[in-house]
Amino acid sequence: MLAQLFILSSRGDVLIFKDYRGDGPKDAGELFVEKLKSSKGQDLPPVIEANGIYMLHIKCDNLFFVCTTKSDVSPFTHLELLARFSNIVKDYCGILTEESIQLNFALINELVDEIIDYGYVQTTSTKALKPYVQGDPTQVRSDRPMLGILGLGPGLFGSDMDVAPGAAAEKPIPMAPSGQLFRGAKNEIYLDVIEKLTVLISANGSVIRGEVNGCINLKSFVIGNPELQIGLSDDLVVGKTSQVGYGSSVRLDHANFHPSVNLTEFDQKRTVIIHPSEGQVTFMKYGVSGELPSALPFQLSATIEEVSDKQALDIQFHLRCDLPKSRSAVNVAVSIPVPKATTDVIPSIQGSGQSIEYKASERQTTWAIKKIAGGTDTTARLRLTLSNLTTSSRLEVGPANLDFEIKDFVCSHLQIKYLKVFDRHNSYVPYRWVRYVSLSDSYVVRLR
Repeated sequence: MLAQLFILSSRGDVLIFKDYRGDGPKDAGELFVEKLKSSKGQDLPPVIEANGIYMLHIKCDNLFFVCTTKSDVSPFTHLELLARFSNIVKDYCGILTEESIQLNFALINELVDEIIDYGYVQTTSTKALKPYVQGDPTQVRSDRPMLGILGLGPGLFGSDMDVAPGAAAEKPIPMAPSGQLFRGAKNEIYLDVIEKLTVLISANGSVIRGEVNGCINLKSFVIGNPELQIGLSDDLVVGKTSQVGYGSSVRLDHANFHPSVNLTEFDQKRTVIIHPSEGQVTFMKYGVSGELPSALPFQLSATIEEVSDKQALDIQFHLRCDLPKSRSAVNVAVSIPVPKATTDVIPSIQGSGQSIEYKASERQTTWAIKKIAGGTDTTARLRLTLSNLTTSSRLEVGPANLDFEIKDFVCSHLQIKYLKVFDRHNSYVPYRWVRYVSLSDSYVVRLR
């Protein structure tokens, strides 16, 4: 039984607030923000206690979804509720951003009222909510640089190549009655294969930890409830079995499927069958650990020299992108902690599309690179001026943390081979799009 439900921005602004029972603190949002500030940049536990109430939260796309309760409830149930609520908001708004929440304030309040009544959950189904939601969504105009979606057009899957805008799938579900499309709307299906890398590399370049966590998201904008057959890599092996290493090029340690997925043909044909509901669904989650199937995308090394007469450290960073030459990474950011005694940072970089920012309050320097192609490298130099140079100053540099996005590339080599649509009640040829994206979850490189 919930007392309150609210959404906060990354700055702590309350965007949506609903008090279901009237017995929760009116300043619950402020209490949560205080907990965030006291964490000093560290991740908060998903469940915290403040002034006699329990606050449960998840973070999605720099937004905090929070609920409060005074009851002794199951934390996993309520965290799952928050995850489903965030998915519903994304289905109806198209994208989870502060702007989309503000533009669709009235619509989201309708959803909040229908999903939960007096603290009790009524439904978390996007389709079941449609008859009760009267507001129309306002789509956010996106001017973000596109990651690039590999489009697979109508007809034979993969017979035609095209490129759709990066925000093509970030649109709200149609509010027309089920089984109908608005005039001018297209029957479209989007598949996203997304992998997040967790890596720890020692100073000598050896991999201490390597892990890939991936998922396949499906977003459907087709009429009716057709059957989709999605073919995965023919040589896919799931589990650490003796088959691994004998000709199999795609290995997954584990794979979990959505309950609605039919796996009768998975063992023989590596085909999954699903009747997609409206909105987005993650129909497969998987992981790979240990020795990864492909080389790591980045190698970073650093040379640190002491300049005793100037009370400074000279650091040269060398970043190499080991992706295939046909691929590139965008929005690369290398964050490097610097010594406490640092008073100034003088950067020196070569090439366009790069910048270095020093944040004294966080004692951190960030080297930002807009785009770097596979098979290339780049360097950056820093002079750290210190108030007091000691023998331990160089030990305070690092470790470095990398953030990046890589389009059309996944480390597991998992591929979508085909997507077939079967609908007995409607005749149409849908547009089908698939996108492969790799992101950094925690990519840490030790410098010493």
